[in-house]
Amino acid sequence: MTPESGWIVGVHAVRAALEAGRPLDLVWVQRGRQDRRIQGLIEQAAASEVPIRFVPRSNLERIAAGVSHNGIAARGAPRSFSPIESLVQPQGQRGRVLLLDGITDPHNVGAMIRTAAAFGLDGVIVAGPGAPPLGGALAAAAAGQLERLPVARSKVAGDVLRRLREAGYWCFGADAAGAPVASVRPSDRWVLALGSEGRGLRAKTRAFVDELLAVPIRPEVESLNVSVAAAVLTYALLEREQPE
Repeated sequence: MTPESGWIVGVHAVRAALEAGRPLDLVWVQRGRQDRRIQGLIEQAAASEVPIRFVPRSNLERIAAGVSHNGIAARGAPRSFSPIESLVQPQGQRGRVLLLDGITDPHNVGAMIRTAAAFGLDGVIVAGPGAPPLGGALAAAAAGQLERLPVARSKVAGDVLRRLREAGYWCFGADAAGAPVASVRPSDRWVLALGSEGRGLRAKTRAFVDELLAVPIRPEVESLNVSVAAAVLTYALLEREQPE
């Protein structure tokens, strides 16, 4: 389940929305919550002239729909996607991007946005017909990083990879049959494409991949969660980059 449309839930997500100056028309705070984090957000909302309402916990539980709300939620328009061009770095500069091919689970997408922000990537491109909106459970899983990292949208991942290759990016694809990531030596401009846990990368996407890579794991373990694989592969690629 995901939060009701337009609601941002949780301390990190609400703080990030306030700090980014995102238009909000209402903040709900659970009655009786007096911890320091909540009080800080109340002060931020008041300074931004966002109306604050103190409501029963049941109200927050209803709109959060199972996502941890930490006693606070804010209502505003869903964040829009960034243009893909805003993630492409000028020639001669380092570039690093995550491409999510057909990954629809908002928790996984949010976690990978958080990973991209943590490792200083230029952004995330969500491809496929069923991309989740930039709000609700996705925003909660991103833990506030959704407001700080460009996230773009494309219907076809292969089209994105073609454009990135033309811009000088080396295209890696995550696949269990790929080369161990420790054997890879990335260039200073790369994109890492990851497919859904069920089907992996689509055939059209694979046609534009330059190199497949994998996280070596024990044979009795079938696979890693895709967001975990994204974090491991991203860290490994950054560690193996050529120094500037």
